[in-house]
Amino acid sequence: MIDNFIVLTYLIMILVIGIYYRSKSGNFKSYANVKDSTRKNKLILVATIFASSVGGGTTFGIAEKAFSGDISYSYGLILTLPVDLLVAYYIVPRIIKHYGAESVGDIMSKYYGTIGRFITGIASVIVSVGLVAAQISVSGHIFRYILKIDYIEGVVLSYGIVIIYTTIGGLRSIMFTNLLQFFAMILAIPVITLCGLYKIGLQNFILEFPVEKISIISNSSVLENTISATLGFAVMGLYPNFIQRALINDNPSDTSRAIYIKSAIYVLFLTFVTLNGLIAYNLYPSQDSNLALPYLIDQIIPTGVQGLVVVGLLAAVMSTADSDLNVTSVTLVKDIFNPILKLKNQQTLLLIARITNIIIGSLAIIIALNFKSVVDLVVFVAGFWGPMIVVPLVFALFDITISRMMFILSSLGGGISFLLWEYGLIHPLNLKGVFVGTLVSFIIFCLGMMRKPRY
Repeated sequence: MIDNFIVLTYLIMILVIGIYYRSKSGNFKSYANVKDSTRKNKLILVATIFASSVGGGTTFGIAEKAFSGDISYSYGLILTLPVDLLVAYYIVPRIIKHYGAESVGDIMSKYYGTIGRFITGIASVIVSVGLVAAQISVSGHIFRYILKIDYIEGVVLSYGIVIIYTTIGGLRSIMFTNLLQFFAMILAIPVITLCGLYKIGLQNFILEFPVEKISIISNSSVLENTISATLGFAVMGLYPNFIQRALINDNPSDTSRAIYIKSAIYVLFLTFVTLNGLIAYNLYPSQDSNLALPYLIDQIIPTGVQGLVVVGLLAAVMSTADSDLNVTSVTLVKDIFNPILKLKNQQTLLLIARITNIIIGSLAIIIALNFKSVVDLVVFVAGFWGPMIVVPLVFALFDITISRMMFILSSLGGGISFLLWEYGLIHPLNLKGVFVGTLVSFIIFCLGMMRKPRY
């Protein structure tokens, strides 16, 4: 009972913070942007970048894979951290040149017009809704298997709150709730590890450590899977919620520095998450991998502390979900509805954004019921972003463009290749469809550069 009370208190705090720190302007621009001194707060900037990049796919999905003996996902995420650093150093300053943009479509429309905005908008919505669904799926497991609350009731309670404060407050509310969620996450995950090691005994854990399952040198399948995971994760960056965060501050040095700090914290965070999966395997090897982490928490975390741990886990999934919900509603208004309806009234645009926020949040709950593995869902929806948008977006940021027809071919070719590789072809190579699709998009883009007229 005390654990449920702690979780309920946290949910109420999130709702109060979200509503209290809402934008007071009452127009669409204030809903989609942060224009006051908040954007200059370095701690909030680090917190919101970290919170929006860590969700159920990390806290639960990576632990689930480690439990199953597939450590390659952890290796892949660590090995792709240099990509994040390169993005911070080279890409972020070029994104911030578009400061004032409210969606990725705003950026792409400057290079590829309305069709660039529309394709980018569609891809943004698909990937963002999928990521929200992934977080909802994890929340259901948390409530059902740890707090013994019905799946639907737990999801409606937690995501009803998310929908309320994102609908009312917009991006400013999300940034302040991310600050609380950031501290909850970085405290909760290590607590699980420490309790697990205490129960097993550090010496026993080291002696029983499954070296054969994690060694790249002695296990060729681990090496092969790590290469595949690394290549896949390398092209899964620059999500719409990340670009939204990069556009918060008009000083590229502040944003780049925040990413460096976030990456350093992320390495430690990911280590604890992976250890949690291995600890669950050590203690309960016969448990279903999807439920390994909830079961571990239910068995080893004492009453009272368990409530705080659940708060940290909910913080991880809710912080990603609120960011992606906001991205989706803003994108639908800016890149899909407005080019068709040609609306100018800011209050009308805000009303549409709020209505779509509610609809999308409800739709994501339905999608969540159709995927068992949160990592599989995240990788699936990534195929509608990396293969379709990342290549032309990165080149555009460096003022390298192709004809609009070739842009369409690059985007559609990447997306179709991803789907064929994942679901239509028997492929001999252990490569992720998201990487193959992005590679095809890159090849088509290069062909487009060769065909572009020179003046």
